[in-house]
Amino acid sequence: MRDPNWRKCLLCGDSRDVIKRIPDNSIDFILTDPPYNIGQHSTGNIPLPGRSAMNNDVADWDQIDFNPEEWADDFIRILKPGGNLFIFTSYNQLGRWYNCLDHRFDTTNFMIWHKTNPAPKIFKAGFLNSCEMIFTCWNKGHTWNFISQAEMHNFVESPICMRPERLSNPKHPAQKPISILKKMIEIASNPDDIVFDPFMGVGSTGVAALALDRRYIGVEIDNTYFRAAKQRVENELQSHQSKQYNMANTLENNNSLFVSEETTPFQTSIFDLEEIFHSSENKEECLVANHATNLQPIIKWPGGKEKELKYILPNLPRFDRYFEPFVGGGSVFMGISAREYFINDFSTELISLYRYIASGDRDFFNYARMIDRAWENALSFFNANQCLVDTYLDYRNEKISNEELKQIVNQFCDKRQDDITAIIGHELSCYPCSIVHELATNLIRKMTRMRELEREKHQLPYNDVLDNIETAIKSALYMNYRALYNNGAATTGNRALQCALFFFLRNYAYSGMFRYSSKGEFNVPYGGIAYNSKLMSKKLDYYSSQPVMEHFANTRIFNLDFEAFLNEVKPAEDDFIFLDPPYDSEFSTYAQNAFTRDDHIRLANYLINKCKAKWMLIIKNTDFIFSLYDKQGINIQSFDKKYTVSFMNRNDKDVTHLLITNY
Repeated sequence: MRDPNWRKCLLCGDSRDVIKRIPDNSIDFILTDPPYNIGQHSTGNIPLPGRSAMNNDVADWDQIDFNPEEWADDFIRILKPGGNLFIFTSYNQLGRWYNCLDHRFDTTNFMIWHKTNPAPKIFKAGFLNSCEMIFTCWNKGHTWNFISQAEMHNFVESPICMRPERLSNPKHPAQKPISILKKMIEIASNPDDIVFDPFMGVGSTGVAALALDRRYIGVEIDNTYFRAAKQRVENELQSHQSKQYNMANTLENNNSLFVSEETTPFQTSIFDLEEIFHSSENKEECLVANHATNLQPIIKWPGGKEKELKYILPNLPRFDRYFEPFVGGGSVFMGISAREYFINDFSTELISLYRYIASGDRDFFNYARMIDRAWENALSFFNANQCLVDTYLDYRNEKISNEELKQIVNQFCDKRQDDITAIIGHELSCYPCSIVHELATNLIRKMTRMRELEREKHQLPYNDVLDNIETAIKSALYMNYRALYNNGAATTGNRALQCALFFFLRNYAYSGMFRYSSKGEFNVPYGGIAYNSKLMSKKLDYYSSQPVMEHFANTRIFNLDFEAFLNEVKPAEDDFIFLDPPYDSEFSTYAQNAFTRDDHIRLANYLINKCKAKWMLIIKNTDFIFSLYDKQGINIQSFDKKYTVSFMNRNDKDVTHLLITNY
């Protein structure tokens, strides 16, 4: 054990995975409050005269089937022979807990928590929901700290959790009062015992355990609840140890007690399971075989490694923490599990996106959804103006000339300026807008090009005509946002909007490429027909999803030169670094950040001569790169990759890639 004085271990993740990492016979007391699955019986909101309706639902997570049978084996495995198991449950789960646990313990029983202030029954048509059950299990020789017969009643009574103890943000529908949790912990465990709660919620059991000088391991899958629990548990430990420290100082001043380091209030760091249950002499045994998460990349990025995961995953070492100096779109970062993640990129815009996602930044998400609504508005505008299709058909059938086409389109845009501008939406109307001009330009260009193609080949089917006109409208909207993105002065001071525009362009630019002109302006055109039906809402929902938020909860994000990043975070021998730097080719400038041969030499020097961690490098094979890494102790493998896009012939379609490791 790296620190025998540990007090708490808080983990954001799925308890089904975490519990597998806990050794046999290592937990003194399991006290937990798993889902009851009563949400499916909810009658929904109850209308109340003269006031807002009462919400009778529990939470979305309570709708998911919870099966006690899936947990019994692991609960029994990790519990010490003299340990106790207390499970808050409901009428519909009590029998299932009994069936899978009763025959495996010497004694099973139950307690009743009577709530003195339960939610009222408006219509007086049944009993109040004033009782909850706690299923209890133990074997002979278990811990049992009763003093008198009065304490031995299997009945506890208290109000439901109320303010100021009850949290309002986030509000957990099943938050338990600390007073009843303390009573159970005092009965069923001793000071310094390990209390384990695999359904931590907002951390009430942890607060109670630490207040009573127990050690605590808590797991919570919901990132919002986890953050609240972490804050409450840390505050309680700091407060509790401060009281101990002050008391010790008082006694010392009276020449009654010597103050040791263990009484100071500063031992508040969070430990991981491996630090608790494994000694430093067996580090390799603590490292896990890091598995695939099946999470998607954050954003499309040149050279993304999503398709190369099939080569990367089988070649991973066992490791503790994950480091990535060139995170790019995050294919590997999102695709691999680790205890902690340290990611970096030199692109300030890209790292801003990562930070906004990690923090759930409201402004960024609001702007991104505004832009996404405009994409839907563009389709509505197209459907409402089928006269544009008729105009093209007249042009195709030579009823109007080129000059007449231009005149008709320009007149259309002049007359409908307000409708065209409304595509963008009121919220962004205060920013420079070029959509009217862009729409006229795009319609004329698109119709002229369509007619040229028809003369060269064949007449386009009607549906293709529709697709092309819709593309012209959406391309105009794209060009409007591209111009706003390039007009840095317009968005000065509004970094969230600038990042939302960056996010939009990354999604809709041709093949996801980013190219800048000599003036420093982004100049990649719209992706075309295949992008018309694309919406960002699915990606934004993904960013806000529970698995992604959990992933980012354990992530630190940097915006540094790769070597400055590695010197800052100092990967250790148990860690792993994945590297996907810009390739040794002419096309090595992504998002205005050059990566030269000198940078490649710097990188190789760090990895070969300075790096303590295990590392893997994926890069295109060139004589220069091969010569840098063709050294003793470095392993080089190769694989083929086919590019779907050859940008201005700068990439060979068929290239050999190298997978280089120091292990």
